[in-house]
Parts: sequence; structure tokens; C-alpha cells
Amino acid sequence: MPRRMPRLDVDFVNEVNRAVRLAEAGVRIRAASAPNSLVRRELSISRLEALYEGAFLRMFLVWETFLEQTFYRYLCGHVSVLGGCTLINPAHPTITVAETTVLGGNDYVSWANPTKVIARAQRFMVGSFHEAVLRSDLVRLGHFTSIRNRIAHPSRFAQDEFDTATRSLALRRYAGSSAGRFLRDRAVSAPIPKTWLELIADELIGLSHQICS
Repeated sequence: MPRRMPRLDVDFVNEVNRAVRLAEAGVRIRAASAPNSLVRRELSISRLEALYEGAFLRMFLVWETFLEQTFYRYLCGHVSVLGGCTLINPAHPTITVAETTVLGGNDYVSWANPTKVIARAQRFMVGSFHEAVLRSDLVRLGHFTSIRNRIAHPSRFAQDEFDTATRSLALRRYAGSSAGRFLRDRAVSAPIPKTWLELIADELIGLSHQICS
């Protein structure tokens, strides 16, 4: 009897919502404070933007963990409501063995870059959920990774990649290549006005359900 995939997508949704609510709480607290209050002075716009960056980084790190943990379980033969994956080699007996195999002697492999995750999926599975779902949203996921890297790394390369991402997503470059400013901005293309943080959260949640539900 195949082992059932745990609802890791539900865990992911809870963590994402927690991160988004943290950023939104900062906005509400500032809006409810008096113009000359200590709260208004301490919770400046730049600090709100930093709060949004922290929320996004937390959300994206949880996304990476979700991809990793579902990947290992599919390698162990787990099945979700959507079914299982066709493995190139026999199913691994434990998640630890699956992880060791994927690491291949390395201390770490990236789960942030969707192209690398797709290539990894092709090494172990045929027509996997990871490959199909990530490929369906590959360009935008690449842009989301660039936002992550802009927050995590101060390099000129990360800045340039971030500017390319916002030009594609929001059709503009943000002053100072500020990830926080972008994430707080309204995504005008959305049917219901949302910040980019909210919109990206919704998109990742939708993808998580397609990978594991």
C-alpha cells in the first residue's frame, strides 16, 4: 500500500499566511496611530518596507522547504490525492535516504531556483508534479527568486536581476531597487487590489496545492 503524502500544502499555507499577516499588522498599527505619536515615528515607512521584506523572505524560505520535503516524499513512493510520481529508480525506503541521494555528497542543493528544481526532478522522476507545476509558472517563479535574492544578497548582480523582475511584473523600476517598496506596492493587474506580497503569496499557495493536496 503506497504511503499517503501528508498535507504539507496546508502547513505551507499556514506559514505563508502568518508571514503576510505580520507585514499587514505593521501597516494597520501605523495607520491607527496619531501622526505625531511615538508609534508613527518608530514605525517609519522604511521600517514597514523592511517588515515586508522579512515577511517575503520568510515566505520564500518556507516555499523552498515545501519543495524539498514534498520532493523527498515522492521519491519514497508517497502519493497524494493527485496520485504519485513515476520514479526512474526504486522508491527510497526513508526520507533520510532520499535526502542523502539528492544531496549526492554535497552539503546543500538549491531549492530556490525553479530551473534547478526541474532539472533535479528529471533526474529522479518522469513527468513529476514538481516539473509540471514549476514549468507552468517558470518565468514568474524566476522573478520571485530574484526578489528573494535582492533581499538576501547586496550584490550588483542581485540588484540588476531584481530590477529586471520588477520591470516584468510591475512594469517599472523601484527607487533604490527596494524590494520592500515593491512588495508594499499595489499590483494593478490583479482583479482585486492587493499588494505584491499578497499576490505572490496567493500564487505560491496555488502552486503548492497543485504539487501536493
